[in-house]
Amino acid sequence: MKNTIKQEFDISNSQYGVLQSSVAIVNTVLPVLGGIFIDAFGTIPGSIVTTLLITSGNILVALSTHSANWYMMIVGRVLYGIGSGAVVIVQETILSQWFRGRSLAAVVALMLTVSRLSSFLAQATVVPIANLFGWWGYGFWFSALLCVFSLLINLCYIGLLRKVSFATTNDRCRQIQVIKQKKAFQWSKLLYLPHAYWLIVSMEFLLGGAWGCFLHINSELVKMRFGYDNAHAAAVASVAQVVPIFLMPFLGLFVDRYGRRTWLMLGSGLTFTYALYALDYTQVNPLVGMLSFSVSLALGPVALVSSIPVILPLNLVGTAMGLVKSGTNVGASLFDMITGWLQDRDADKGYTGVVLFFIGIGVLAMISALALMLLDRIWYNRLLDQSAASAKRKEKMGQDKNAMEDRPLKANYIYGAIFAGFTICSWILFFRFLLRA
Repeated sequence: MKNTIKQEFDISNSQYGVLQSSVAIVNTVLPVLGGIFIDAFGTIPGSIVTTLLITSGNILVALSTHSANWYMMIVGRVLYGIGSGAVVIVQETILSQWFRGRSLAAVVALMLTVSRLSSFLAQATVVPIANLFGWWGYGFWFSALLCVFSLLINLCYIGLLRKVSFATTNDRCRQIQVIKQKKAFQWSKLLYLPHAYWLIVSMEFLLGGAWGCFLHINSELVKMRFGYDNAHAAAVASVAQVVPIFLMPFLGLFVDRYGRRTWLMLGSGLTFTYALYALDYTQVNPLVGMLSFSVSLALGPVALVSSIPVILPLNLVGTAMGLVKSGTNVGASLFDMITGWLQDRDADKGYTGVVLFFIGIGVLAMISALALMLLDRIWYNRLLDQSAASAKRKEKMGQDKNAMEDRPLKANYIYGAIFAGFTICSWILFFRFLLRA
């Protein structure tokens, strides 16, 4: 819908980049606070707040289409962004609490599969919905109604959780209390984060940010590069989200059985880089590039998300997930604005500079994956690449260890400063482009 939104709201590529980055910009900071909130107060309050924000934000976005009010849409996107960034942490924390050590990668993969299926259907159906009902805004109202449905599902989950609190088995009762309980959070814990964790954050920053940004522009890229109409371009672009729907469940089972998380991360960076190369530097059908990107979108999230509970203690998972999601959104907000700026600077308003930028991101992600692979072998005794069965055996023998440092790591100050620097940069660019509009 990028081309339609630009026409209806009469905005430039840079302004469209601001619109897309408005979702990510608020989540450069809030996921960290959300993760701390979840670690301290539990997942039930977090799930209620986040789903309410998502629903209200999408309703406001849908209302903005009636008057083509760009600022109203930005406010709606900001509300949606606040909720959507935190709700993922809620989901992943719940899964970590219920399934840690028992097919965690498989259930994480299932969650990601459902997410990608909904994204695929949204991209594939938004133009047909607009054509069917004769107005482009109905696609946004359909999205708002789905958010209302999601809120109702969340309330059902909370009600179900309260009922099963009366379970008779001691193990089940303890598990439910872990989900509900409030815990004290100590900032000093962050000084014990291992090097491996920050490499995962770097890959989420690079690949996670690039995935989201590419999915915002891939339809228009196909339209301009291959001369397709809006419907045909949207259909081809939606293929970028097909492979995760079918591959992620099997990847989850693969990781639980064989491990090999670092190999999946490397493969994700490689297929992402090839996808951008194929789309702009070859004459092959754009479906090839979209399928390669789709493979990257399947390999990376399963490996990255399932790695956090492996290398960190459970009482730090919420905060750690928050930092990871924050890194993803810092990357997404920066990349959305940078790609819009690059496209506006192109003589034909095309994607030559954008594609080169993404290829560079892919190369950096592969370097991070190789570094993590070496660290895992040298320092962590293949912790990330071990199978679930191996982890369970070590747990029974009392040999299960995470990657947390035994003493505060001075390098965490450097990592934190770099993280803060990118975050500040994203906010500066956001307001610069916003005020210039």
